[in-house]
Amino acid sequence: MFEELASMLMSMIPGNPLAFLTLFPLFGAVVAFLAGERGSRAVALLVTLIELVLALALMATFSPTFDPSEPNAGMRLLWNFVLGTMQIDSHTTPVQVYLGADGLSVVMALLSNIVVFAAALSSNHIERSRNLYYMLLLMLQTGLLGVFFSIDLLSFFIFWELVLIPMFFIIGRWGEEGCQHAGIKFFIYTHFGSAIMLIGFFVLYFASGLYTFDMLVLRASGLPIDIQMWFSIAVFFGAGVKLPVWPLHNWLPWAHVKAPTPGSVILAGILLKMGGYGFLRLGVWMVPEGFSVFSVVFAVLAIFTCIYAAFVAMAQSDLKSMVAYTSINHMAWVLLGVAVGSALALQGAIYMMFSHGVIISVLFIVAGEVKHLAGTRQIPEVKGLGRTAPRLSTVFILGALAAFGLPGFSGFLAEFFTLLGSVPVYIWTAFITLGVFLTVGYMLWTLNRMVFSDPDPEAEVHDAPLRDLIAPVLLLVPVILLGLWPDLILSMTAPFVTLVTGGATP
Repeated sequence: MFEELASMLMSMIPGNPLAFLTLFPLFGAVVAFLAGERGSRAVALLVTLIELVLALALMATFSPTFDPSEPNAGMRLLWNFVLGTMQIDSHTTPVQVYLGADGLSVVMALLSNIVVFAAALSSNHIERSRNLYYMLLLMLQTGLLGVFFSIDLLSFFIFWELVLIPMFFIIGRWGEEGCQHAGIKFFIYTHFGSAIMLIGFFVLYFASGLYTFDMLVLRASGLPIDIQMWFSIAVFFGAGVKLPVWPLHNWLPWAHVKAPTPGSVILAGILLKMGGYGFLRLGVWMVPEGFSVFSVVFAVLAIFTCIYAAFVAMAQSDLKSMVAYTSINHMAWVLLGVAVGSALALQGAIYMMFSHGVIISVLFIVAGEVKHLAGTRQIPEVKGLGRTAPRLSTVFILGALAAFGLPGFSGFLAEFFTLLGSVPVYIWTAFITLGVFLTVGYMLWTLNRMVFSDPDPEAEVHDAPLRDLIAPVLLLVPVILLGLWPDLILSMTAPFVTLVTGGATP
């Protein structure tokens, strides 16, 4: 029944489904801006809901396959729109939007639309310049989907940078005191990484001798190992800043703390996943031999980043700052799985991206609600939420349990798959479990201080209204569902993993 309904929805899409999914929010952005202060929120909620429904329909009807003899490496629904041509040296190169999807792309597109819809729902506290805000939010959605569907390096970079611009303004205009500095810091760090990655794109264009930005052509050409290695280094800077990896992480805590709650949700829930996707698509999928040369280096960086971020998170007194460092801690698991490169480790990395995207969004919404209700996010100053705000506390507890990987939640399976796939390859990767123990410690310590303590009799804290809890409750659905039914994601990404590992099944 559901598949039939999904097929009917997909058949109603005019033209190519990927093109519609990617460009429809851009049309919605214009409508939201013209709708003014009152109508823009309704437009944004409608557009993001339509996008979410269509992403679910795409996933229900998409059939990823593994066939190494296929010329398109498992890519489906190809769509190419040539914008023009440019002359590079003596070579004429098309400037095109070239889209395609495999199981990995479809999963990431679904995550994008879940997180953006949740961010739109949690934007009810945005009071000024709403039409501009929702326009930027929908532009951001187009950029995200373009990144996950692009199979041309130039269009990939255009969408990659398109994400940067709206987020810069969302942080700088609607954030807290000091948000302008945080926005500039975010822009400088991420643009620096993107610039190095762009240089890598042009080096690949010339050094390959193919004079193309077509990722399918470049992947199938069998690039020399030295070119692959140099390209992998460029990818590390571009994707490593977004993930982020130590020491490229310094922008993230500041941006998270100063951004408005929906901005933090999008930053942690999906922008960081662009880094993981960059490692997977541009590294593991595109230049596997060169990328594997740095396997040990990347694995060591992942373990250090995880443990370092967990220690720093424990020391934070601001709830939002603690959750920000938790993001760095968990995204290090993605880098570990990608670095090890075994089938199960890669599945764990992808599963962690999806799982972390929804879990961390819940925690950032909770942090925003705590500030809105109590007037502060300082952990030692907020007490007794279990009695004064039982609804918010319930969501907080579930989000915290999921974040430290309690069995039954998706986070546990993500860590389990990654660890199970990594230890047989490098036994010393088991040290990353120290990050798990630290996360359990500071999450329970935070709950004990904020939720299970006695309330302050002088503080007047009320429970969050139900409308403010719709977004985090919806986000908890996939957290619990995937904790019990992991094959919903694993079956979609298994062909991708099998392809990049040369036929090994996860």
